[in-house]
Formats: sequence, structure tokens, C-alpha cells
Amino acid sequence: MGIPSTLIPMVRLYDAQVMHARLWPKRHGFTHRVFCFAVELSAFGRIGEGLALLGEKGWAPYQLHAADFLPAAAVFGAEGVPQDFGGPAATLDQRVRAFCAAHGETLAPTARITLIAMPRAFGKSYNPVIFFLVHQDGRLHCGIAEVHNTFGERKAWFLGPDCRRLGPAGEESLVLRTPKRFYVSPFSGLDTEFEFTLRSPDGRLAVGVDHFEEGRKTLISTWTGQAVPLTDSRLAWLTLKVPLLILKVMALIHLHAAWLWLVKKLPFRRKGDDIPLQRNLRHPTPELLRKE
Repeated sequence: MGIPSTLIPMVRLYDAQVMHARLWPKRHGFTHRVFCFAVELSAFGRIGEGLALLGEKGWAPYQLHAADFLPAAAVFGAEGVPQDFGGPAATLDQRVRAFCAAHGETLAPTARITLIAMPRAFGKSYNPVIFFLVHQDGRLHCGIAEVHNTFGERKAWFLGPDCRRLGPAGEESLVLRTPKRFYVSPFSGLDTEFEFTLRSPDGRLAVGVDHFEEGRKTLISTWTGQAVPLTDSRLAWLTLKVPLLILKVMALIHLHAAWLWLVKKLPFRRKGDDIPLQRNLRHPTPELLRKE
């Protein structure tokens, strides 16, 4: 316990929190603790060296499986730029590069690709959203946001170089406001917009996904945190601080949905009601396939 990983520059651990604030039609908000990783894709194959509690396979309670992220699959309801994930045998690095190339950005061989995600925890895997940030020529170049719903469906968006922004102190970010057309919540419309904000995960993590309906911001979501030493002792402490990481996230999603429906009385949209508005997703539910 407490032996630092030899991959600290390539795998960062964040003691983090997720905040959701619903602004309309009724206010509702919450914050909960999580922990997550920022992993340079070149580290896959060596993740967990020197650690007992983190790995890619075996008995480690926390694992990062490359197959969990941006998997190749047929696209349901294809529209716009054709999606390419590099085929079933592609590595994660190849899948990211194929997706970027399909959107007109062929990444340099030296491009540094960083994944932001929660790990598998005791065999359970679920990330409401993951991000890839691509650094090229010494700066933040482009990125990918992939949103997952609780039905097992996924949808990915590309944030190209035209999304790059510079803050007053020169801080880099990627910002994209884009049609959603994906079922995430029964309390949000599908013909609406997401706004993704991605920042490089260095000492601090700060990314966000906001929701807009008819030009009005209706939901703010942020994922923020502080980098902490990547050691077994810190992972053990976070296990006590955030027990049952993935099960907790899943439980909170359903508990807050029940509160919005039963107490706040928000209108409930069923997933099968708006099939034409569910586009460019992967791993569609049988209901979508039957009604297509």
C-alpha cells in the first residue's frame, strides 16, 4: 500500500464531484462525490504497474478496460457525417483516430490522446459520459464526447479545432453546442441541444455538459476535481469515501428520476415515443429496432 505508480505522468487520479442543476421547468439540483482517471492512451497495456488496486485485468477491484470506451458498433439512425470507429479489432487509439478522421481530422502520429472516465469498480462499468482530449503541436487540438444512457446506448460527438477557445489567462478549452437527438432523461426533450465544455485535465479536472431547450439553458452539469497521488492507499481511502462507485452513480440516477416524477411532477417522456429523434447512436435497444 502507498507505493506510487510508475505511470503518474500518464495516469492521473482525481478526487472529484458531479453537480447537476436543473433550471427549468422546476429547479432541482444535487452534488455527489466520485473519483475518476485521466489516462493517456499510450499507457494502456501498463496501467496499474506498481499498484494492487488498479489494473486492466485480473483481480484488481478498479480496472480500466480499453474495450469499455468508444467501442465499434453499427450506427442506428445514421445522419450527418458518417461515423467510423475503426472496426471490431481496432485498438482504442485506432478507434479515436478513425472517428476523428471521419470528421476530417487526421491526427499526427505524435498526437497525445487522453481519456477522462471512471473505472470499472468491482466488475461494474458505467460512465454517463466520457471524454477524449487530443493534444497536437503543443496545444489542445480536438476532442470527443461520448454520452451513455442507462439503456446501454451510446452516442459520440466530435469537437473539432473550430471549437477551440482561449480564456483570459490563455487557458485552453473546447466548446461545442450541438443537436442532442438522443434519449438520456425522460424529463428532457430529444430535439434539443447539448453544450460540451472540455478542458485539459492537469492539476484540476473541469468539464461540463449543459442542456438547452428552445435556446434556454435548462440543465447545468459539471464534473470537477483535484488530482491526488495515485497510490493504493489513496484508492483505498477513496473506496471508503465513495463506496460502490458505479452502483452509487446508477442508484442516484434512478432515485433523482423518481423524485422529479413523483414529487416535482415533471412530464415523463417514454423512450419509444420519439424514435425518429434518436439518431447516430450505437447499441440500440430492441424497442428501437422493432419500431424503426
